[in-house]
Amino acid sequence: MKARPLLLVMLSFVPFVSCTKKSAEGSGRFTYTTTTTAPQTWNPTDWGISNEGTILSFTSSGLYTFVLNETRDGSVISCELAADFPQDVTAEYAGNPLYGIPSDATAGYAWRVPLRHDALWEDGTAITADTWDYSLRQFLNPQMKNYRASNFYQGSTALANAEAYYNGTGTWDDVGFVKNDDYTVTFIFTKALSEFFFEYGMSGPTLVHPDLYEANKKQTGDIIKSAYGTKKEFYASHGPYKITTYQPEKEMLLERNENWFGWHDPAYKDQYQTTHISLQFIESHSTALSLFLQGKIDDVSLSGADYEKYRNSDFILYTPTSYTVKLTLNSDWAALKKEETKGINHTLLSYIDFRHALSLSIDRQKYIDSMGASSDPGYALLNYLYVADPENGTLFRDTPQAEQAQCELYGTSSVDDITGYDRHLAAQYFQMAYDKALAAGDIKPGDKVQIDFHTYNDEEGFQRAVNFFRDSINEASKGTSLEGRITIKQIADEDFLRNMVKGAVDCGITGWGGGSYDPYGVLWCYCDPIVCHEYGLRPETKTLTIEIDGTPITKTYYEWYIELNEGTYAQADRDTRNLILARCEQGLLGTYTMIPLTYSISTSLYSQRTVEGSEDFVNTLVDGYGGLRFMTYTMDDAEWADYCAQNNNQLTY
Repeated sequence: MKARPLLLVMLSFVPFVSCTKKSAEGSGRFTYTTTTTAPQTWNPTDWGISNEGTILSFTSSGLYTFVLNETRDGSVISCELAADFPQDVTAEYAGNPLYGIPSDATAGYAWRVPLRHDALWEDGTAITADTWDYSLRQFLNPQMKNYRASNFYQGSTALANAEAYYNGTGTWDDVGFVKNDDYTVTFIFTKALSEFFFEYGMSGPTLVHPDLYEANKKQTGDIIKSAYGTKKEFYASHGPYKITTYQPEKEMLLERNENWFGWHDPAYKDQYQTTHISLQFIESHSTALSLFLQGKIDDVSLSGADYEKYRNSDFILYTPTSYTVKLTLNSDWAALKKEETKGINHTLLSYIDFRHALSLSIDRQKYIDSMGASSDPGYALLNYLYVADPENGTLFRDTPQAEQAQCELYGTSSVDDITGYDRHLAAQYFQMAYDKALAAGDIKPGDKVQIDFHTYNDEEGFQRAVNFFRDSINEASKGTSLEGRITIKQIADEDFLRNMVKGAVDCGITGWGGGSYDPYGVLWCYCDPIVCHEYGLRPETKTLTIEIDGTPITKTYYEWYIELNEGTYAQADRDTRNLILARCEQGLLGTYTMIPLTYSISTSLYSQRTVEGSEDFVNTLVDGYGGLRFMTYTMDDAEWADYCAQNNNQLTY
């Protein structure tokens, strides 16, 4: 395994309680047991939710990955499925009309990668250039419209001519992927990208097992889909672990994949001490906490009263995440109108003044305190983990462009003064919204305003959140024509995300994160109509004007995303790119269809037998502290069971 150092700044602003445990030298069974929600698919071409990505992280490898450095205070780039670091071969394709590379291009457009010769699927089948050819063709298959297709036809890793192929207007042979020989491939992109961003973009799960993927295809109407990654029998691993048992809605068990190349490579010595993984599909937090205290699972998230109880524990772990938690609001008048019954109004939510009032009524810090969480107040779409310049670690939130746009949005002279909360101004906006709706005939003097708030379930944490928003709105609307007339109805809906994009949800809590070293690409989450949660926003038609070098330029939000990542501004100077991103973020927040609440910090307890790879948070590239790759244990399963029994299966944290 070859590794190359990164010039990345370690983030050290989050408290971490270190432990003095030392890893055991035993050779027994070490099972990492954790809880998660049940996946719908872990198909690399179609997965969508973080729990599904977790399964892929255990069972697949990218071309490259990021690991802790030798001193465990930073990260290095490591070769995985790649046998070596990529070679820039732009000069070979410069001026080639097929790929549209400028004739004077010298770097960044084409990268050649030597593949490992010892990479195998769990069934022993070799992974070769043909595997990459088949897999990429399936990602972009125009008949399948796979969710993850945009990884290769949009953004910084958009392959030349891939969008045309995906749209059914190209042949595969024109796409920017070349099989040089059985173990060498070349990727050709629409825009130049640095070696870091090539390795970063190719670090995720990409390969599918050709035979299994093909065998599980089924056509429904005009669309073909593969059931690959929905059953143990419909999936193959090429990562460190393989699936041995999968019981939907109950559990998934994994064990070491004996055909993974890492077990035979000395470079992986002292990594992946875990021999087995047990994913328990448990939604109840109280059940998970009870199992953790019995020693039956190895970590548990904390929320509400639990955090207050365990905040001083020696085994608490604070992990900053790239996720911003937000309120997502339906602003579509027609969809909201369908929900109305006599005397019950929903369409007031389509008025921007009403949504603005909702935002102003929320005291973010009070919300965090009421939830008993360790997160920070959130005022933007991208939190403080997004890095604008990987070379020196400059955070996007610290750029002058981001700070200016945020101050303009909230009407302050400094980002330090932003609270987002103004109860009196909220009352003014509530009244303005009501007056406009009354004049338009969208509300009657006796109508109640109902907001249907969908939550994943009706557990105490969600109830607490809904009650907080209800109380905040009631307080802020006092003295207005809406006083006492706004109600929030909680609806337990485990499928609320999919219902949300259909326009069947008034309000819900959502969050986007990931890609923290590519903040410009994160606009995809908000500007691509296929993935945008905010029904009624229509980023493909809503326009925004940005002044660049003294010239006002107007584009739709979707067009700005495309231009920033693979168009005119993909190669622009960093200040220009930061300006575009900051103004897009400001404009999106100004629609008040997405109201930031918190910057998520995951707070959890970890088992008394587990040891994190680093005592300090490093970065998101290495899962915070090193992830499962570097996790070790002070006791094997048998020793742990004895220890728990000696403590009456009720451990003290």
